[in-house]
Amino acid sequence: MHALTSRKKLAIDLDSVLADTMVIWAEEYNKRNNSNITKDNIISWDISKILDISITEVSDIFSYIWDKRWLDIPSTESSIGNIVTSLHDKGFRISILTKRYRSSVTNVIKWLDFHKIHCDDLLFVYDDTPKTEYPFDILVDDAPINFNHLVHPRVGVLFNQPWNKNFSWPVRIDTLSEVLDII
Repeated sequence: MHALTSRKKLAIDLDSVLADTMVIWAEEYNKRNNSNITKDNIISWDISKILDISITEVSDIFSYIWDKRWLDIPSTESSIGNIVTSLHDKGFRISILTKRYRSSVTNVIKWLDFHKIHCDDLLFVYDDTPKTEYPFDILVDDAPINFNHLVHPRVGVLFNQPWNKNFSWPVRIDTLSEVLDII
């Protein structure tokens, strides 16, 4: 048991870090709105302003895809489960730290199992508690807001996505497999 408690805790966000959710979100948006956007068109964290839709519609699409299309959601990298296992084997305690609706929890777990993603902890945030309130040494996330209250010695690693390109952050990766190269 001591080995697990002495490991560095690596918290990994789910949506847009492990699961390439916005690919399916854009598909679903296009079906509903007779549109032709892609994930690359979403260049701001506030999707409602980019597409001139309500926050409720944004949330409804997220809920729908995790409820009805969770099997369609690709991983951000092939063999993502092997990558996470490799990080664990290199000495990290893996926590998946994700903000979501309670109704999506069951299918998130199914998605993680389907992609063979190992984790020591699965932490669901249901309210507006900042992710920095949770236990980790290193956080990999795509949302710049999750680094606002990050204090040294904790480390934030920004997972590059179209909506965070204009956010100035010194530690960035394009793939989860790059984590070992920068830590």
